[in-house]
Amino acid sequence: MSANNKQLIKNWIEKKLQGQGNPLEDLDQQVVFFIPGASANPLFGKFVGIEEVKRFFQLLQAKLLQKKVTQSFLVKDYIADKKQVVVLLEETFIPEKEPSNVSFNHTAWVFKLNDEQKIVDLYCYDNTLVTSKVLE
Repeated sequence: MSANNKQLIKNWIEKKLQGQGNPLEDLDQQVVFFIPGASANPLFGKFVGIEEVKRFFQLLQAKLLQKKVTQSFLVKDYIADKKQVVVLLEETFIPEKEPSNVSFNHTAWVFKLNDEQKIVDLYCYDNTLVTSKVLE
């Protein structure tokens, strides 16, 4: 099961979060999605349930479009133990106006899956300083 969970999460990050499918279809209806950070930024905080996570993705996409920034993810490493997967990844922000002014964010995400291989918890240890700077 660990190998299947690793592949599911890798595909979720590298494909579905980058527009190749619907990332919401792999989430449990009661998913808990948490990104610590300043409460003044609506992209940081706790999002509970599929509708709240959908709202988070909508907020993020709107901010990326407004700032004209492309975001991508690269899985650097990951480990799995039964229903939990920890992913180390590199998040890249590329501004349309200055493509050479790339910002990198190195993060760790912790996923917990249920028996149906749906994501029930996602905790993002994000470098909020980078994210805030790019999307302010």
